[in-house]
Amino acid sequence: MPEATFVVHLDDYQGFLVKQRYPSSLTLNEKVLNLIFYEQQKEDKEELSLAEIEGFRIAIFSAPEYPKWMVCTILGAEEDYNLVDEGLAGSGRLILALMNEDEESVNLEEIVKAGSILEKTKEEQKLASIFLTPSSALLLERMQYEGVEKAAKLSIWLKNQVQDEVDLREAMAPLMNTGVVKVELVGKTSEMVFLVKDIFGYRAPPVESLKRAAQIIPSIAERYKEYVTAFFSPPPPNKGYNPTLPISDPNSPILEDREKLSRLLADSLNYMVLDSLRAEPLSAAEVSLKTALPESIVKKVLWALESEKVVVHFEDEDVWALLTNPRIESFIPEYVLPMIKKKVSEKEITPQIARRHLELLIQNYGEPE
Repeated sequence: MPEATFVVHLDDYQGFLVKQRYPSSLTLNEKVLNLIFYEQQKEDKEELSLAEIEGFRIAIFSAPEYPKWMVCTILGAEEDYNLVDEGLAGSGRLILALMNEDEESVNLEEIVKAGSILEKTKEEQKLASIFLTPSSALLLERMQYEGVEKAAKLSIWLKNQVQDEVDLREAMAPLMNTGVVKVELVGKTSEMVFLVKDIFGYRAPPVESLKRAAQIIPSIAERYKEYVTAFFSPPPPNKGYNPTLPISDPNSPILEDREKLSRLLADSLNYMVLDSLRAEPLSAAEVSLKTALPESIVKKVLWALESEKVVVHFEDEDVWALLTNPRIESFIPEYVLPMIKKKVSEKEITPQIARRHLELLIQNYGEPE
């Protein structure tokens, strides 16, 4: 186990503040804190690094979502950094997320002793980030319309849409990082953008949780089913939530709800709690045990999810269950096939570009999701 763990924040007015430490007897001087901060200002990305500072071997974790915050771990002289680096990154991720939510609720000793971690962003969360970046969402809509397009034309189109200078690569990063689009040089001069995957964000009925509730908590089964039915299929004249309606339909709930769901899924603490309830209803204490999150944080997240009609609370049993199951899923955009054919016939793209697009679609279809 590490010799010590501490959380540092650089305040604009007060300078370096050690916000949490374990053990409480740990003392640190200004020079050590200055050197720690210097070490971690090298790249604007999540990073765990090992530094030798004033005789200490210190693993330093930082993430761009939490600027000027660092989780530092003092390793023992014989401790192998390469054996513990993944765990240190996971605990650093968790500690910063918790500190951002509620500093007072963070029990550093408990987290360190339990080895609690927050895993890297899941694929579903990465897909959610597309809808949270306005220029990325615009590009996705454009690619759904075009199927394949020259990067130069896309750049001009995006600039006209946002009425400002936009770095196309930066705007397209969430789409490229999730494999939604591929960017390749075809021929000598044509950099092309290919849509090879599409995504769909919606609320699914919590089917697995409903089945499990009937097996393990029969006292809530009927009420649970009624709550879910009232949301998805209420009696007329109410419309309910129908994710199968096309987005162009004025009654479609997708566009209005999509950004809200994306924000919920992109937030790591929300995602951990939500994901823990997908299989079955649980008490707050059971969610805490399953996620290794403090129960106070779990309750706070559950209340927030309840307000967004994601979970429902059965007070007599003190059990929480999914009312809706937010999902963002990817699928193969078969609708681009006639687009490709039309663009070739109208000489918008060459047969070589069309062949490459088909190859990419076939490759992507064969990859495991």
